[in-house]
Amino acid sequence: MTTERDIPGCTLTHAAVWALERLAQQRYGRDAPALIWSVAQELRNAGFVSSPASVRSAVSITPAGQNYLRARAEL
Repeated sequence: MTTERDIPGCTLTHAAVWALERLAQQRYGRDAPALIWSVAQELRNAGFVSSPASVRSAVSITPAGQNYLRARAEL
């Protein structure tokens, strides 16, 4: 599953897009899904998620990630 999705200015693997969509879902009281290192790194490099330096496994979607999802939904 490494097909790429194109949005002007950004190319992500299918796994990264799927992970970003799951992170965007509301999870009342549940932790965010765990990301494999390569997907987390890809999303971090694209500027779509951020993580505090002290907690490696915790990630949150940045405004750029939210904009990417909105643009993708409009396609």
